[in-house]
Amino acid sequence: MCTGLAMYDTSEVTPMEACIVGESFFDAIGARITTVAYYTYNNDEEGLHVDLIETALSELKRKINAKEVTAFRLFNEQKGYSPWFASFGYMTDEFGGFHHMDAQCAVPIEDIYENFIGFVEDVSKKFSYPYGIVYATPKVADAFYYAEGENLIKLFPYEDSKIFKEETPGRFKGKVRYRGDMLRMVYPCNMMNENHLQIKLQGMTLGEWIVKERGRGFLRKISNDLWLWEVGRDDMEGVNKYCGDAGILLAWKPPFPTKPSRILP
Repeated sequence: MCTGLAMYDTSEVTPMEACIVGESFFDAIGARITTVAYYTYNNDEEGLHVDLIETALSELKRKINAKEVTAFRLFNEQKGYSPWFASFGYMTDEFGGFHHMDAQCAVPIEDIYENFIGFVEDVSKKFSYPYGIVYATPKVADAFYYAEGENLIKLFPYEDSKIFKEETPGRFKGKVRYRGDMLRMVYPCNMMNENHLQIKLQGMTLGEWIVKERGRGFLRKISNDLWLWEVGRDDMEGVNKYCGDAGILLAWKPPFPTKPSRILP
């Protein structure tokens, strides 16, 4: 299994600050940066399209300082891992996307949990963003695409793989309700703001519901603006079903009821 991270609505994080966050991500997972690339437009005989141009880390920082680069990606490429072992990306709305930071690595979250969550907490204390998720996927490429809601990747059988992308800003001009009105789904780690905790379900707030009974995970404050809701693997399905049935999950797709088998005479 692989680990994925997405932090949404990061427009208040500057490209240089994001680059420093990216470097600390690789420190947290014990890997070095082997490749650096930035996004740019290229107008050739095929028309206008987005290119990813490789460069050195020092040159990337120079271009960021010169305001020549706004979006970039850092990689660790290793033999035996495809398309890479780990990457960190800082995206803006300039290239058809939307403001967010994402990261993924080909290591199960259980193997790096303490360092990884320590990294998440550190970023959350230093920079402002309203919502984030940490999740597990079979492949590192799935974790990459899932962050943006691309390639119809879904993590749960009861998840609509198309709905999140339509909710994002940028070219889709979505409602962006994940900023505080709803959650995308429930994941092993959910970074939520106070508005999320005040979401109503079954006569109480989400924050009250989480702490009311065992089996709903653990909730703790990690910064002035954010709370971390951690949910165990065995509790994930039940928590998602309850929250989905309550109508607070954007991508919730109720499973179809199983028809009883016909008994032959």
